[in-house]
Amino acid sequence: MLELNSFFKPKSIAIFGASTNPNKSGYKLLQNIIDHNYKGKLYPINPRGGNILGLNLYKSINEIDDPIELAILYVPSSKAVQVLKDCIQKGVKAAIIEAAGFGEVEVGKKLKDEIWEITDNFKKIRILGPNCTGITFVEQDGEGLFTSFIPMGKTKAGSLAIVSQSGFINGAYYPYFTSNNPNLGVRYVITIGNKMDINENDILEYLIHDDKVATIGMYVESFQDVRLFIKLCRQARDKFDKKIILLRSGFSPIGSKATNSHTGALAERSELIKAVITQSHCILADDFWDLFNLARTLSFMKDTKIKPITQPSAAVITISGAAGAIMADWSYKYGVDIPILDSETYNKLAELYPPWMPPASHALIDYWPAVEHARGDYQKVLLSCIDIAL
Repeated sequence: MLELNSFFKPKSIAIFGASTNPNKSGYKLLQNIIDHNYKGKLYPINPRGGNILGLNLYKSINEIDDPIELAILYVPSSKAVQVLKDCIQKGVKAAIIEAAGFGEVEVGKKLKDEIWEITDNFKKIRILGPNCTGITFVEQDGEGLFTSFIPMGKTKAGSLAIVSQSGFINGAYYPYFTSNNPNLGVRYVITIGNKMDINENDILEYLIHDDKVATIGMYVESFQDVRLFIKLCRQARDKFDKKIILLRSGFSPIGSKATNSHTGALAERSELIKAVITQSHCILADDFWDLFNLARTLSFMKDTKIKPITQPSAAVITISGAAGAIMADWSYKYGVDIPILDSETYNKLAELYPPWMPPASHALIDYWPAVEHARGDYQKVLLSCIDIAL
């Protein structure tokens, strides 16, 4: 686990494919790292040389005298093998490959095999990706390590970690969601891409041992080791009291094909996926919006020390019978009980209603008849219903 520190807390970084053109991603990637006050040493590399953002551009890693802990590869997949050979010779501990064209296309599978060989099954260097947008690690408000090539704003530090097989999270959805929810605190956003080496289980094990992480949201397109995943999820819940929200694609035949073309994920039977979710005790999200909303809620509860309700019950107060019926259905679906009112509560409520339309016996309170009885005084009736229900 400690070897993963080189991805999140490296003392030095070499950026392959850094560009002097502000419109290119190789420029924006370096700018992201600088803008978020990375504390270590930076070594941008481009065969053309020159200067970029006040830093000297090295033509190769061999020109750098100092040790390098992390390499970020924003180069074509065809050049990745040679770059990795140079990194291994230099003694680099970890590499993030952000380029696509490895596991998700046929020619990339040959490159993957070659990388597997030169790294001695990743014993010589650990690799995150390829086909990813790197990581976001927020050490304190607005500061940390941001390796996406998408420009990103300042982020509040918090207890939430997001792990995604898609770069879409770190490149688009996470910046969008946090900009609309500025009080959402984040510690990690990690994209694992094709999982050539580092996979969801490696990251999950690392996160559950980080005391500053309380909630983990995950999007995966395939499971690397199902039994280990279940074990780690249970460990996160039972030993470390951490919540895991899971979004899993590939349930449908077309969705399964899409994940294969996207990150080279192998198709899995929907029955297997459902069984894994059940046995892991993860909270299942329906989509990315749901994933982040659940993560935001659970993070807020953890950060503010609000204890979750273990036997949830609720009163539904509505001015529409139809809306009340729908809310009752949703409550039933998610295991929220709408209880029978005790006699004292019912009698207080009945005083608000006309004799021809008394309230229901359970806590589904349609207060429209009471409004008519009060000659249209909505506010008085609503506040009374809330007070009585509470």
